[in-house]
Amino acid sequence: MPDTGFSLGARLRGLRKERELSQRGLAELAGLSPNAISLIEREEISPSVATLQRLAGALGVKMSYFFETETLARVLRVRSGERPVIRGAGLTIEGLGARLADQQMEPFLITLAPHADMGTGQVVHAGHEFVCCLAGHVQYEIDGALYLLEPGDFLLFEADLPHCWGNPGDEVARLLLVLQAPDGVQEPARRHFSDYPSVTHLG
Repeated sequence: MPDTGFSLGARLRGLRKERELSQRGLAELAGLSPNAISLIEREEISPSVATLQRLAGALGVKMSYFFETETLARVLRVRSGERPVIRGAGLTIEGLGARLADQQMEPFLITLAPHADMGTGQVVHAGHEFVCCLAGHVQYEIDGALYLLEPGDFLLFEADLPHCWGNPGDEVARLLLVLQAPDGVQEPARRHFSDYPSVTHLG
């Protein structure tokens, strides 16, 4: 994969400092250990999806903030091999790497090793969640109910229901995950806080 200049650790550190939070302060807000924050910022470990969602919630941004770059385009084409990637234990997350103005959809391509999952614990967030199983099998638990997806199966649900997902099978699984974040960014916020670009990613 070519070097896209993407650095999750630097992005997390910059956003934390913008919020005037110590590593311990962010850890308390996100329900993580200060050591975990330090390791992620130094890029010595890769965070799980659940950890990224906790960090995004604690910092008040959408999860895609950790992947994206600013763009003025109205049409985005991202070629295979040009997407920013985060790799963890049994998990690969590929983001779009850029966004449209006031974009409300956050697409991710997820690859799961056999028996890997999104990370510890269930998550809840605003908006809706869409998933399409592309290969293997993906199991979602939503509000206590289990859904086993085969290639070509879709799920669409209200994301304020507690949910988690994983690969229950012995083969690699791939899924398209699209998070919908309501209430697109408003131009007044962009203008008022031009020195704080992350405000345009507030959920």
